[in-house]
Amino acid sequence: MSSEPPAAPDLPFPVVVTVGSGHVVSAVNEVARRELPRLMIGRAVAETSPEPELLAALDRAVGDGVAAAVDLVEPSVTLGCVPTGAGVLLYGVPHRPLPAGARARGAALQRLAGALLAAPTPEAIGRVAVATSVELLGADAGVLFTRAEPEALIALFSTGWPADMQARYRRVELRRGRPLSDAVLDGAPVWIEDAAQWAARYPEMAPLGTAGSREATACLPLRVEGRDLGAMVFSFGAPRRFLPDERAYLEAVAALCAQALERARLLVVERSARTLAERERDRMKFLARTGQLMEAPLSVEERLQRLADLVVPELADWCAVHLVRDNEVEQIAVAHDDPAKLDFVLRLQERYPPDPSAPGSAFEVTRTGEPAFFPEIPDELLVAGAEDAEHLALIRSIGMSSALVVPLTVRGRSLGALTLVHAESGQRFDELDLAFAQQIAAGAAVALDNARLYEQQRRIAHTLQAALLPTALPDPPGLRLAARYRPQTDERATVQVGGDLYDVVATPEPGRWAVVVADVCGKGPDAAALTALIRHTLRAEVAHGLGPVEALLRLNEAMLREARAPGRFATVAHAHISVGDDGTATVTLAGAGHPPALLRRHAPEAEPAGRAVEAAVETAVEVVAMSGTLLGVFADVALSATTIRLGPGDMMVLYTDGVTEARGVDGFYGLQRLTRRVGAVGPRSADALAEVLLSDIVAFQQHVPRDDIALLVIEVAP
Repeated sequence: MSSEPPAAPDLPFPVVVTVGSGHVVSAVNEVARRELPRLMIGRAVAETSPEPELLAALDRAVGDGVAAAVDLVEPSVTLGCVPTGAGVLLYGVPHRPLPAGARARGAALQRLAGALLAAPTPEAIGRVAVATSVELLGADAGVLFTRAEPEALIALFSTGWPADMQARYRRVELRRGRPLSDAVLDGAPVWIEDAAQWAARYPEMAPLGTAGSREATACLPLRVEGRDLGAMVFSFGAPRRFLPDERAYLEAVAALCAQALERARLLVVERSARTLAERERDRMKFLARTGQLMEAPLSVEERLQRLADLVVPELADWCAVHLVRDNEVEQIAVAHDDPAKLDFVLRLQERYPPDPSAPGSAFEVTRTGEPAFFPEIPDELLVAGAEDAEHLALIRSIGMSSALVVPLTVRGRSLGALTLVHAESGQRFDELDLAFAQQIAAGAAVALDNARLYEQQRRIAHTLQAALLPTALPDPPGLRLAARYRPQTDERATVQVGGDLYDVVATPEPGRWAVVVADVCGKGPDAAALTALIRHTLRAEVAHGLGPVEALLRLNEAMLREARAPGRFATVAHAHISVGDDGTATVTLAGAGHPPALLRRHAPEAEPAGRAVEAAVETAVEVVAMSGTLLGVFADVALSATTIRLGPGDMMVLYTDGVTEARGVDGFYGLQRLTRRVGAVGPRSADALAEVLLSDIVAFQQHVPRDDIALLVIEVAP
């Protein structure tokens, strides 16, 4: 924030105001227009008066904040350069011989300007302005008032007045008919030269104005560009004639003081604005950190404990979080920097359980949904909450100074409360702290409610998905079966019922079994309905004695007939398996747009070592493509069946595209990697192979599957 340049005071000597590092003239008074005509408004000093000494003094004033004086030859004048908030204030003192009093006053003004420049705060400016001015003017008392309120003045600094009078007039209401008020309200000095003028002009105030044998008084308003900053009052113990030159001198003193106050005011405003901006920036960063924390894959208890740990000590000395569970309000997390104090409070709560009906407690805030705010915690509040004298002493020992409790509310429902307490730091919460705590609580409540809804949706989806899969696989004679199913767990994805399916049922022909692995396009209720249709339709067709191709054709008709959403389709692998008396199995396999099956041929127990193993692995796995048309889109589909013979120990792997299209840091999992894993030395059973495959696929995705995974391994018993 930049300060506005001051105006040029209407004084009896030249005054020029410049702004910026370019020293552009922004204001001149009438005397300067006559005596310093080269310094023109809107022009840089370097353009019209390029004296090196003057430019150097201006640079020091702006860059280093150092006041200086420069002697000019033409015109013959000394320019004082005093830094302001936005530039430099220049005032001229002629070189021609002056009366001793005038020279002394010029030097005094320079000393005052330098002293005011070194004063950094309004309080310091008031002390310097009054003390220095009283000395310069030979006054017996002086006071500087600031207009801190619209209708009143507040004394910033005073000297020379009796203590009782200083206390009585620390705050002065503005009221017409009083010299100080008239000066401020009219924006013009009030000069009272003796007791007779007091009695004539302000009879009601005369006893006060002349108390202590005082006579003359000067009331000088402090104004900058029409802004009322306050006033200065000087009192003299003897009558005093305020001649024009002395009045101009006093007004110059007031003008310098007003400029200094305005500079300090702008500096305070700028610092306050910067502090508020930095505070807001830091709090936005804090909110971002709490948001990330509340979205982390942690339990509710861990999230809230970390939230409490984050709050302490950045925002409070103590933090506690309560949640509603089973219609009871429970304390879930509490934090403090000192473990010993934390243990003390926890033991205190065990000995004296909190009163659920206590006003302003987390229990009440949770019930009502209204915050409780205690900028200061009075001892009466502690007394009211204590059960006995010992309990009161223990509570007092915590040293709580300020507290606030805000509800965790979302969609009109209170989930709990967040409590912040200041204690040993001695700090106090304000309205901004309360509003910020409510922001934290609101974000935490939304995250908690979203997590609850997400878990609820996940449970429902998994329950429905489980209903679409067999509870357990049958145990066909001569075969060993293993299946694995893993739903997507990527929290960025919507939790919905998937469309992956596997099933194994007996056919009407003894020793013959039907297997199916299917993948329905999409997720959600429509996909679940189509998955159920596939499962029950194929079971019905198998029970009617239809083979794989005929069953798939019937399934396609049913899907077209029962279609709920256009564009829904499915890929299906359907096979019949018969086990012969010789221990081998015959597989009749039909596919409808499904990924190819993989056959792993049984390898001897003793396998060659080294590179020979890799060669053996590559030749041990066969890829059986299924070229049939996917189902649910076309009325006429091209389907065919393939016959496969499996010997003892051979395995067939059926799967959905959640396997081959699994995405990891290196791209897709792919058929080639799957083939290598199926043929790798190690798994000697269907169950072991299914487990190895699922673990590898999940690990490939950093244990966060983004699609459902279904695997079915059929092994001919060795």
